[in-house]
Amino acid sequence: MKRVLALFSLLVLSAFGCKAPQALPPSSSDAVQSEVRAALDQFSGTSGRGDLAGVLALFDEKADIMVVGSDKGEVFKGRAAIESWLSRLYKSNGFSWNMDRVEISHGGDTAWAFVEGKMNVADKTTGSLLFSKPYRFSAVLVKRGDRWVWRLFHGSAPGKE
Repeated sequence: MKRVLALFSLLVLSAFGCKAPQALPPSSSDAVQSEVRAALDQFSGTSGRGDLAGVLALFDEKADIMVVGSDKGEVFKGRAAIESWLSRLYKSNGFSWNMDRVEISHGGDTAWAFVEGKMNVADKTTGSLLFSKPYRFSAVLVKRGDRWVWRLFHGSAPGKE
């Protein structure tokens, strides 16, 4: 009888220890990957419309933000310098990206991305594609509150490889 009672007790206790399988929330790394990818997509969409104010709003408020273009002399530090250069670019065109390869890493509240694909240049008025060419960029973003903001954009138009 003692054996039956002990076996019954063991069976009841093990039944209470079993739980139905539950879906785990995404890991911190998965969440960061998704959030940074959304920030990259938002940048591409906003820039694709040639929305200067929208693009500037995606950058950090710090004075040392940078945008480095792919051509000689295209190094701009600080909001005023970036705004001046982008206002000329966005005057008649929008710039978006087909992101064929996206590599994202992070540490704490800092993330960095490498993107390779094509840059699309479209007429801002008609939306018609003017040209598309191979392009890659790297970016450094920081977490501010619940969003990722840009600290650095560094573009490159690769030559024949």
